[in-house]
Amino acid sequence: MRIRLTILAGVSLSLLLVAPRLVAQGVGAELLAADRAASDLSSDSGLVAALGRSLDRDGVLLWPGAPVVVGAEEGKRLMVAISARDTMRLTWQPLGVELARDSTLGVTWGVAVITPRLTAGAPHIGRYTAAWRRGPGRWTISALLFTGVKPVATTPAPGIPLSRSPGRVTGPAGDFVAADLAFAQLAGDSGAVVAFRTWAAPEAIVSGGSGLLARGPEAIASGVAGPAVWRWHPVAAGSSRTGDLGWTAGEAVIRPETGDPVYSKYLTVWIHPPDRAIRFLTDGGNARPAILNPR
Repeated sequence: MRIRLTILAGVSLSLLLVAPRLVAQGVGAELLAADRAASDLSSDSGLVAALGRSLDRDGVLLWPGAPVVVGAEEGKRLMVAISARDTMRLTWQPLGVELARDSTLGVTWGVAVITPRLTAGAPHIGRYTAAWRRGPGRWTISALLFTGVKPVATTPAPGIPLSRSPGRVTGPAGDFVAADLAFAQLAGDSGAVVAFRTWAAPEAIVSGGSGLLARGPEAIASGVAGPAVWRWHPVAAGSSRTGDLGWTAGEAVIRPETGDPVYSKYLTVWIHPPDRAIRFLTDGGNARPAILNPR
């Protein structure tokens, strides 16, 4: 079974305070319910509580301005290091959902909203992508990315590495790691435009800096045009048992012709239909601390 529900063309995330309700049945409805429960818990009790309840023991959190965070314990350390954590209410609403054929992996993505808890103020609109693993009795988060939300992490949290070594993954997820490495190699050799055009699925969708959703290889490639050298490597990955849906998370450096390099991290969602090669379905990232003396 495969479910894909998305709002596709011409959607400005800056205008979406409440996303339309997605309709799904069976396992898809269970996934959306888990996503909603995590969002509600984050809104009511804070993101630390939501991470403690929903993040896998070795799940990956990609928070703006922070290093790659692995596991709920590191997630708690990060939240403690963010001084404004108790003054913000973070919630999210899905715009799309993807479910693997065997229902062992699912992905949700959409709008994330931060509003002040203690004072009146306008909401700040960002985005999120979550990769979910279906275990015995419930869904848990394998990887969670937020982009465009505030407050960001301004200082490294103790006990969280600033950088992680490339991941070595076998099994079904290894195919997605290999695809990510080939994607990165093409970007280094031929430029980001060629790489994103080549590796984007025909139905791929990403959010640009303007908040508009770009769909398809040409539109996505146009969003990364510019004189810069892109380098990245995956540090973690996951896959459905059948290998038709997976994700990779990693660290990237973008070096423009002028100015300082941009240090970032990313979450890429991959699909592998039976009749097609592996391609990415959605991709996003945010800033991480600069490495002053990279190896």
